[in-house]
Amino acid sequence: MLNHLRVAIVEDDTSFASFLRTILEEEGYDVAVFHDPETALKNILNFSPILIITDLKMPKMDGIKFIEKAKEILPHTEFIVITAFGSIPSAVEAIKKGAIDYITKPLPSPEDLLERVKKFLTKKATPYYTEHPDLPPYEILFAGIEDVYKAIKEVAKTDTTLILYGETGTGKSAIAKAIHIMSAKKGAFVEINCASIPESLIESELFGYEKGAFSGAIKQKPGKIELAHNGTLFLDEIGELTANVQTKFLKVLQDKSFERLGGLEVIKTNARFITATNKDLKQMVREGKFREDLYFRLNVFPITIPPLRERRHHIVRIAEYLIERISAKLGKPVKKLSKDSIETIINYQFPGNIRELENILERSIIMSNSEEIEVKIEENFTENEDLKSIEKKAIIEALKKTGGNKKQASQLLGISLRTLYYKIKEFGIE
Repeated sequence: MLNHLRVAIVEDDTSFASFLRTILEEEGYDVAVFHDPETALKNILNFSPILIITDLKMPKMDGIKFIEKAKEILPHTEFIVITAFGSIPSAVEAIKKGAIDYITKPLPSPEDLLERVKKFLTKKATPYYTEHPDLPPYEILFAGIEDVYKAIKEVAKTDTTLILYGETGTGKSAIAKAIHIMSAKKGAFVEINCASIPESLIESELFGYEKGAFSGAIKQKPGKIELAHNGTLFLDEIGELTANVQTKFLKVLQDKSFERLGGLEVIKTNARFITATNKDLKQMVREGKFREDLYFRLNVFPITIPPLRERRHHIVRIAEYLIERISAKLGKPVKKLSKDSIETIINYQFPGNIRELENILERSIIMSNSEEIEVKIEENFTENEDLKSIEKKAIIEALKKTGGNKKQASQLLGISLRTLYYKIKEFGIE
């Protein structure tokens, strides 16, 4: 079930908790119940609800203290508190501490609860899910790597420069964006992949340039560092920087200032820098390919993102989230993985990590014409295979199966006939 429908209940009265759960589940919400706040604090990250309904009066820890601690774990989750009818002032105090509403015990009616929950979901959706729909929810992004979450939760409170180590496709970009969201930075999240930009252009992309700085510079252009002022600049594949740019970037880290190419004005920056690499920078330093002083500047707070094969117990959970997202993008119904497919993805090594898993699932969803998704990982299929080529293969196979009947092929693929004609023309399929 989609994350925006997840609600947690923290209530030591088991019968009342069961009553609330029944009301919410009948309405279609995915509900988790915890009968004491300490157990809830240990488990809410894994469930990651968008809303928590908590009692105010509980043994060991009251609801107000629980809200304070829970917000440290899930800063974008909201709270509705439960209070006895005669203790409204306590509910007011809880709202001052961050709760958005309260309900009384005994509950006036099931409709009263549902109305309050629906009001929150429709009128006060949290920024994390409304402003960052491209970013996986925390319980997916950090599934099986809760230690990484704890580390970035702490470092996000600071302006410390940090570096993310991890294989290709482990989600370094998404985690960098999560750090930015958790931080107090109000500026933009700006990303640059140092490996995807030619050496001759990387300097101007980072620092910007003045009009006339070089042939073709017909007007002033701000660079990525300037655009990230008061925000976060994420430099992926930092090991690809040339020696000259390494030297200039080191100065930015030291002085928090820079000049545009061809310019004399010193520009101050309050950007926070996050870098990432899939290379061994220490070995590159030994080989003279990376500046040692820059390495030490970047390595203040290193975080290693484990490969997907080391998160094997969470692969199915991650896959189910990806299936929901991919199916929505393709306009296809959400299907479950077959038992054989579950076994396949659990046992596969995934050299391309989450990116490869996503590509494999997209191909499988496109090709699926049964009630379940059948995943077949071909030996010649890699995470780098172009998704357009996968789509083209699926269309060709569908046309073969239907003897060239485009209407039947479109039905088999789950797309409109008009879309099929467009794709046939786009891919040059005869």
